[in-house]
Amino acid sequence: MEKIDITEHSFIYHVCQSADYVECYQSKASKGTITLESCLSTLLFEPKWITLLYKLRNLLVKPFGLETNMESKKDLNAQKGEKVSFFNVLERSEREILLFADDKHLEAWLSFQYEVYQETYIVKLATVVKFHNLMGRGYFSIIKPFHYLIIRDMLARICNY
Repeated sequence: MEKIDITEHSFIYHVCQSADYVECYQSKASKGTITLESCLSTLLFEPKWITLLYKLRNLLVKPFGLETNMESKKDLNAQKGEKVSFFNVLERSEREILLFADDKHLEAWLSFQYEVYQETYIVKLATVVKFHNLMGRGYFSIIKPFHYLIIRDMLARICNY
C-alpha cells in the first residue's frame, strides 16, 4: 500500500480543493478479478474490532447529537442517487464510485477506483473530509488513527493479501 495524490480524472478530485483532509492510497493485485462490487463489499464487512469501534463511537457521540443510526444498505450495485452502507452514491462509472456522507460535524467523500494494466489491478481508495465546525475537527483527530487502519484493512481485503 502506498500513499499517492488524487488524479484529476477522478470523481473525487473536484472536492479536494476546499477540503480540510485529503488522502489517497493505492495497492496492487495480480490475482483474481477486481470489481466495484468487490470494493464496496469491504464497506459491509466488519471485523469484530471495527464493530467494537463503531459501538464505542456511537456511545461517545450520541450526547452531541451526531448520527448513530449507521444502518447499512447492502446493495453493492447501488447507482447514482442510491445508498450503499451509510453513504450516498454521488457518481458511478465502470471503474469508480464516489460516495458521500454528511452529518452535523463534517462531510466525508470516499472514492473506490481501479485500473487494469496487463494482468495487474491498481486499486485506489481516496478519502476527503470537510469539517463543519470545531466538533468535526476534534472528532476526526480522534478517529484518524483508526481511519488509517480501516483503510489499510479494506485495501488488503480488496487485493486479497
